[in-house]
Amino acid sequence: MKQSLSLALALGTLVLLGALAAGGSAAVRKAQSPGVKGTFSLIIMVHTSSGGFGNLPGVNPWNGARKSGGRFVYRSIPCSGNAPVNNISTDLPSYNSRVKGSRVPSSVRAHPMAFSPYKKAGKWRIRGRFRFTVCKLGPGPTPQNDPVPDANKPKFNLNFDGTFRRVNAETLRWSGRFRLRGGTGRYDDLTGSGQIAGYFLCFDAAGCAAKGGKYLDGQVVMHGRYRDPTPQLGG
Repeated sequence: MKQSLSLALALGTLVLLGALAAGGSAAVRKAQSPGVKGTFSLIIMVHTSSGGFGNLPGVNPWNGARKSGGRFVYRSIPCSGNAPVNNISTDLPSYNSRVKGSRVPSSVRAHPMAFSPYKKAGKWRIRGRFRFTVCKLGPGPTPQNDPVPDANKPKFNLNFDGTFRRVNAETLRWSGRFRLRGGTGRYDDLTGSGQIAGYFLCFDAAGCAAKGGKYLDGQVVMHGRYRDPTPQLGG
């Protein structure tokens, strides 16, 4: 009986030591990984409807009202859509071309951009989130028959907070700060921060006032720093 107990204890100790060693090795590998870091820029368009794509799903345009509550949602066109600014998106997904086979700029879409107005210290602000879809690690739209649907493509997340000013019935400007908040696939450990600015408007020739005072489109730019301690650079 004593021999069986001693043997069990010995085996248990070996298993525990093996697990600790494996965990330690993984921690060491992660600690030794140089990771990647750098600066990046991003420019993108968002809409409530767009050309041949018609009304985009799940959108809810804002009229710029200073009123708490409400959630306003915009989206970019699908990855297969060919729009100039959508295709000159950002050097972030390729980690400044460090990912094997990538080319700057990467084609990215906002699916979606969502935010809510709120008041803090006497100032009206908006805070929200972008969920970016990485269409491809290069410029241009994806093929219409792309076997990987947009919903299954890699994503990265960005939270933002800023002040806004309604200039007139046609334009609203805003600016603030953002933080990168991980994502899927190679972007799981992605972090960073920086400055963000944009404006809402209507591309429609009739303008926003004729559309019930709602801003149907927007353009956004940002610049900041990123870091990924465990990048996948093999393509």
